[in-house]
Amino acid sequence: MARVDVRGEICPRPALIVRRELADLEPGDTLTVRGDYPPAERNLRRMCTTHGFDVSAVDTDDADEFELRLLVTEMSSLPER
Repeated sequence: MARVDVRGEICPRPALIVRRELADLEPGDTLTVRGDYPPAERNLRRMCTTHGFDVSAVDTDDADEFELRLLVTEMSSLPER
């Protein structure tokens, strides 16, 4: 399971960082993302569900942070940049 920490980053950096990490993963792989910027959480959820990734929230000890688990599926795809 890959992990990426985007705490302290504001949009659009979290999406760019996560996109780069997801590009290296295969179907069945999981990326866990930790962040602290609420708009980034919404953007990441939207980006990933739009492109076929399964997104689930993970409980954190800190109410000011979020953690998402992104599962790469057979239907997952990110357009080339």
